[in-house]
Amino acid sequence: MTGIFIIALVGIVAGTIGEIVKAITRRGGAARDIADLKALVEQYAVALQEAQDTLAGQATQLAELQERVDFSERVLAQVRNRKALGPSEE
Repeated sequence: MTGIFIIALVGIVAGTIGEIVKAITRRGGAARDIADLKALVEQYAVALQEAQDTLAGQATQLAELQERVDFSERVLAQVRNRKALGPSEE
């Protein structure tokens, strides 16, 4: 959940800064102000990409853990079924 929050927050900030850049451009803002805002937007884009990469890695780890839990549950169920059946006849 924290990763999703970070991604949403960075997206909102980047969108807001983008709109500010557009407004300054329409008003004939100073080139330096526009360059500063563009640099800031690029920093947020990098941060967003890093957050997405982290979230993707966490999703992979979660999928692996789910597979391990499923396997453990199947093994545990087999052991319980064997005990419930009683000793095997050979």
